[in-house]
Amino acid sequence: MKCFKKALAMIAVLALFLSLFQGLFVNESVQAAAKPGKPAITVKAGDDGKSAVITIGKTKDAQGYKIMVKKPGAKKFTKLTTVKKDGTAERSYTAKKLAEGEYQFKVRAYTKSGDKTVWGKYSKVATVTLGEKKNTDDLADLSNLADAKTGDIITFGVYEQDNKTKNGKEPIQWIVLSNDGKEIFAVSKYVLDCQPYNTEDKGVTWETCTLRKWLNNDFYDAAFSSAEKNSIKTSTLKNNNNDLYDTPGGKDTKDKVFLLSLDEVVNSDYGFEDVKYNKARICAATEYAKAQGCSSVEKMLSEEAWKKDCATADGEPSCIWWLRSPGGEDRCASFGDLSGQINKAYDGVVFAKRIGVRPAIRISLKGQ
Repeated sequence: MKCFKKALAMIAVLALFLSLFQGLFVNESVQAAAKPGKPAITVKAGDDGKSAVITIGKTKDAQGYKIMVKKPGAKKFTKLTTVKKDGTAERSYTAKKLAEGEYQFKVRAYTKSGDKTVWGKYSKVATVTLGEKKNTDDLADLSNLADAKTGDIITFGVYEQDNKTKNGKEPIQWIVLSNDGKEIFAVSKYVLDCQPYNTEDKGVTWETCTLRKWLNNDFYDAAFSSAEKNSIKTSTLKNNNNDLYDTPGGKDTKDKVFLLSLDEVVNSDYGFEDVKYNKARICAATEYAKAQGCSSVEKMLSEEAWKKDCATADGEPSCIWWLRSPGGEDRCASFGDLSGQINKAYDGVVFAKRIGVRPAIRISLKGQ
């Protein structure tokens, strides 16, 4: 009987020990939950003068973000909204129906560990001033472009091109694709930069790819003045499927800066031809784009060979440039080839770093 009681006592002590150990383990696991990083944010005024677009950079260990706002005349920040991380490199939120004045925003990331919410540090404060909708008096002087015809070369905006930063940026040359008297549709004469279609190897469309974000943020801000920005129209883009492989093109989008589509690069109204090889589709890269990694044909073929089949109308060596349309599968995108043909399959992938970027825009001649 005594042995039995001793056994029960030992079992009770063991049970208590296990309970305490488990409690310590749980507490340690909660305490060990990593704090999310400090977000980086940017804020831009919307075109209507009554909204602000808050873009949150990818933040380590973040499962969501709390956005705080300090409104004009307010003494402290108040909660605007909470957004959840959706797996993309950046997260954007548009605050709408805002009055005029200066707004300040800051963002804090969080992660969940069981029932506990672990908060990271607040971002730096980003400020934006909102006013009335932009008027046509603040548009660039485009009177010299009114008579531009399909195929003409115009200049608009600036960007680094000769890869000599000390002498400043160079004017961007654009090939006019159409001019209806109200707006000019144009594509850059040269490949201006080298960026992957998407920074990750995964299925994307034009709507979700990182190149779209880069064009409408980094490039847009670097290339155009405030007055020029006010003259660039927001284009509603049709993103059709790849007609050869029926790869989904994704949702239609609204963009300031974009890439040409498969349909547009075979449209005779724009100066192209629906043939296998078309000289009008051959494009050269700037020295800056080459320095960023864009492959140019003079590094691949002899001078005799590339001058025969892969030279622009000006006799310059060609390069490969992205289209916004999908390739043979959802992790590929189409591109314009060295000899002026269109590759609808692309045996590479969206994160390739050797393909050039050739932006397209629509310029309003009558104000927006």
